Amino acid sequence: MPVRTGYLEAQAGVSSLTGAYARLESGARIRQNLGLFGFAEANQRERMAGVGVRYTFGL
Repeated sequence: MPVRTGYLEAQAGVSSLTGAYARLESGARIRQNLGLFGFAEANQRERMAGVGVRYTFGL
């Protein structure tokens, strides 16, 4: 299954609630209306990671 488009996004900043944070997200569109992505985020108190599916539709 060929990947049609993909992206990589990185963010870093400071939040008044959690302090400094960093976030990385990467994804790929495998069909015109279906994409997969994964992310990781860390701040001074916690770390999290996950994967997801994006389905887009129009009327």
